[in-house]
Amino acid sequence: MANHVLLLLLLLLIPCASATDIYNSSTREALIDTLFGLGPGILPSESVPISIETVEQPAGRGCYCAYFGTCDASSCQFGNNMSKIVWNIKTKVNDSFTLDLNSTVIYTLNTSGVAPQIHDGVSTAPKIPGGGWYKNESNSGGDALYPQGISDTLIIFHHGHSEPCDLIPEHWLDQAQDWLNQLGYDVMGISMPLHQLNYHKESNCDHSWFKQFEEQGVKTIGRYFLEPVVRTINYAKSIGYKRIIMMGLSGGGWTTTLMGAIDTRLQLSIPVAGSVPCDFNHTSWDYEQYCSNSWAQVCGYECLYALASLEKNRYSIQIIHEHDPCCFHGYGRHDRIREYNNRVQQQIEGHFQTVPTIGNVHEVNVRDKAIAASLIDRFRSTDGVLTNADFDSIPFNTLKEW
Repeated sequence: MANHVLLLLLLLLIPCASATDIYNSSTREALIDTLFGLGPGILPSESVPISIETVEQPAGRGCYCAYFGTCDASSCQFGNNMSKIVWNIKTKVNDSFTLDLNSTVIYTLNTSGVAPQIHDGVSTAPKIPGGGWYKNESNSGGDALYPQGISDTLIIFHHGHSEPCDLIPEHWLDQAQDWLNQLGYDVMGISMPLHQLNYHKESNCDHSWFKQFEEQGVKTIGRYFLEPVVRTINYAKSIGYKRIIMMGLSGGGWTTTLMGAIDTRLQLSIPVAGSVPCDFNHTSWDYEQYCSNSWAQVCGYECLYALASLEKNRYSIQIIHEHDPCCFHGYGRHDRIREYNNRVQQQIEGHFQTVPTIGNVHEVNVRDKAIAASLIDRFRSTDGVLTNADFDSIPFNTLKEW
């Protein structure tokens, strides 16, 4: 009896935790099985796209004369070896219909070393400081120096629910993708299902369009949101990338959060304005993001945060905005944010951290870019190992006590 009383007292001293509060690799295996239906922990293995196509005349820019209006921008346009990678995903719905959708990835190389041709009109267009770089140094009118090959680090940038949702060619080289190229990184940009390069007229970009197929017994609609990213990682690894980092905005931030949870090849994930825990009672979820979905019953948002940084040397930095007019604002929630950060951090060997920044627009703002750039650069320069000092020095964090 005395032993039973002692055991009871010990249990009372331990914080209550249900089975779903303990997150580990088994949780990840069950989540993967729920999303893809291939078996516990089995991710799609496809690594060969149905097509890879060079995109002609990508809209990169690179000379001062265009900025100052003393020359036409087209005269100093440079290429960045842009290509279009296409995946195809099929799911049998019934004997007469298969859900067959393509997902397009835009792949661009680092442009930080690109040197455009010097404009011929020297009197009206100043030379770029340092001169120009040419494949043939003896030929002053030679070709510009373009990216010559891949780097060791790839950034996957995932776009959100873009408006308007239908195809806008100028968005192929999105501002965020071009910014990452200019920082010195190769980028594969991915769109949400049914949006932009994945536009599907019947759906009108409404993800609840998938509901009709779930009602007919399809249990793996999550494939269409996550499998293009898994296959892109497979492909990136097959062509030689050593490190792969993922970042995304809004729906792309949500996708980044899930991908960090299920794919340990992503050592660093940076979702921007992508989610908050279910108990925050957020109201502007999209169809695939509801806490009532089957995947969320296996692993809710706090669980996802833990899995994204569960192992040693895996990191997830969740950026949100104080006054985001759309989604997941930080204002008035600082104590609750600290609470779930502490709960997650107690269960992991890596590092998870929420960083609210000042901002009132639902976008990757300049503060978000500064945070991401510093973390990515540090991650690459230390061969994928970050320290507490790296996280303590993150700028623009409104949770800090100044």
